[in-house]
Order: sequence, then C-alpha cells, then structure tokens
Amino acid sequence: MLKERAMKNGGFTLVEMLTALAVITLILSIGLPSFGKLVDSHRLDVGKEQLARSIQQTREEALRRNQAVTMAPLNGDWNEGWRIFIDHNRNAAFDAEDELLAEDFAARVSHIHGSGALAKYLRYNAMGESELLHGGFLAGTLYLCPAQQGGDGRRLIINRVGRLRMDASEIPASYCLP
Repeated sequence: MLKERAMKNGGFTLVEMLTALAVITLILSIGLPSFGKLVDSHRLDVGKEQLARSIQQTREEALRRNQAVTMAPLNGDWNEGWRIFIDHNRNAAFDAEDELLAEDFAARVSHIHGSGALAKYLRYNAMGESELLHGGFLAGTLYLCPAQQGGDGRRLIINRVGRLRMDASEIPASYCLP
C-alpha cells in the first residue's frame, strides 16, 4: 500500500509541467530584454570612461610636456582603438618619427563616431586647448552608439577650449552607421 501511494504522489502531471514551463517562459521573456539593455548600457559606460581617460591623458601630457600632443584612432577607426603621441610632422597620423606615449584598444561598443575633425584626430596644444592642425580651435563630439537603435548612447563633447563633458542621450541613427 505504501508503495502504491509513493508511486501515485512521486511525480508531476503533464498539466503541472506545462504550467511551470509557461511561467518560466514568461519570466524569461520579461527579464532577458532588460538584461540585454543593462549589458549594453554597461558596455557604453565602460567605453565612455575608457575614452574619457585617454582624452584627459592627452590633455595632461600636452600641459606637462609643454608641447602639442595628438590622439588619433588606429587605422582611422575609433572602434579599433587609439594612440596618444607627439606628432612631430603635424599630420595627425602616427609615423615612424613620432613619439608614442600610449595606446589603447576600444571597448566592445556597437560603434564610435567622431564629428568633424574628431573623426580623424584630437590634438591639445601646450596650454591644454584643443586645436586643429593649422592652429584653429577644435570642438566636436565623439558618439558611442548603443547596440539597439533608439536607446541612449554616450556622447563625449569637447568644447573650444578643450574641456570634456559627457552625457547619455539618444544618438541620431546617421552617426551609428559603420
């Protein structure tokens, strides 16, 4: 008799299994998209901080050395990473005669895009001001795009005297095309 009872109460019915599976599916369908957004947001924050640190380092090196220091993307693409160097021939590209100060690889974000001259380089003069190669002021924005269009990206904004400001806002789709 005990054996019969144990067999009778020892498992789940098909209805109970299907109900449990439906509840788990519902919980996962609600939770996974939120988790994906959280991971993307964290990647953008890490990328923003990494890029901001390098920009600050470029400015500090220019002030410390009392000469212009340049930061330029690897192979012309911020998504690959960047170099900080003293650009002896003032061409905003790292050459054999230039002095390498630092190199960093980009965090895993969807896309990094620079506006205007920032698409190719960032240069600080000896006074810590951002400048173009011919000496005019350099201002612009580096955009870090989210993986999903319509989500908040990150912007690193450099004003005409070289100060960096960061914010999170929706990035126009035109900046997020590879």
